Amino acid sequence: MSPNTPGPNRALEIQVPCIVFLITTPAFVAIRLWARFNSKSGLGWDDWTILASTVFAIIVMAFMLASCVYGFGQHIKNLARSNRLMTLKLFFVSQAFYKLTMNTTKMSILMLYLRIFPQRWFRITCYALLIILTSYMVAAFFASIFQCTPVTRAWDRSIPGSCIDITTNWYANAGFSIATDFIILALPMYPIYKSKTPLKRKIALMIVFALGTFVAVTSILRMQTLNFSSTSPDTTYDIASSVWTITEENIAIICACLPMMWAPLARLFPSLFSIRNGGDSHVSLAVRSLGPDTTSRSRRSWTQLPGAFDDIGGSDVNHNSDFQNRPSEDSTGQILPSRQGGKPQNQDAKVIRKVSEYRVSYSSTK
Repeated sequence: MSPNTPGPNRALEIQVPCIVFLITTPAFVAIRLWARFNSKSGLGWDDWTILASTVFAIIVMAFMLASCVYGFGQHIKNLARSNRLMTLKLFFVSQAFYKLTMNTTKMSILMLYLRIFPQRWFRITCYALLIILTSYMVAAFFASIFQCTPVTRAWDRSIPGSCIDITTNWYANAGFSIATDFIILALPMYPIYKSKTPLKRKIALMIVFALGTFVAVTSILRMQTLNFSSTSPDTTYDIASSVWTITEENIAIICACLPMMWAPLARLFPSLFSIRNGGDSHVSLAVRSLGPDTTSRSRRSWTQLPGAFDDIGGSDVNHNSDFQNRPSEDSTGQILPSRQGGKPQNQDAKVIRKVSEYRVSYSSTK
């Protein structure tokens, strides 16, 4: 590697957040997966998607750290030609993977919504957004790769050819990201508000999902740096947008993991997130996937559960005797018709009901 001319170096502005997030982001994802395994629910599509997003984010940070080795963070005039080309090439690749990680994170959140909310309009909206995000992700990924003709011109402008307007492209991507952030944030608020969950729990749930606002804020802050970074002649030194890129993608993954962390939040903020109820009863939460034994025939006979999301907050249930007249429920957030005259089995033992995608256990003693 050819030596660069000594001079100011802002590489630490990239290296520090990369190292911090390389520790914290996988830790949050690991806690999320632990919560799923602990609840014996298994991994769902939302978990696999967030894992993919984490891998993409790690790739972005790895390329950014590698670019710092060659001179990213230093004045471009101080870089040896070979180092300058390698720095810009690594930056080019990281930008493509950034498009993947941001959109797969949003897709993971929507897939989580599909596991929780049974309302038909809500699910149609989620599927429509998934189609839009998937299409946009593919288009943005290839637009990032083929932004120049030939491709190598993206990091070596001495090669004859042409490139798209990078500033316009970056602003369009940021605008789409911010718009979808706010749509996804707002989407669950109405179903939570209309649920039968106690007011304090509704507020707690809204706060958990609204934590994604931090992602929108970082996206807006990043957007403010795009014009300067995309038009600066000193692209390896003016790295403000790159710092916000690293922050944005990792904050998004962390916020996507927070709704599955009800138990840790209950320990930290028991007044808001506590899942215990009065008397001898208690409610325990466990995310559950749709089982393979569910048939389409039985699905057609189910009715919507208006407050399907109640139990994520630990709805208060004080009497197990109500179980006899309660409709049975499955893991999709819908309920089966009530059984008239039926008797609960094992009245003196634990009665376990499966409510939407959450298993709620009622313990009682005589």
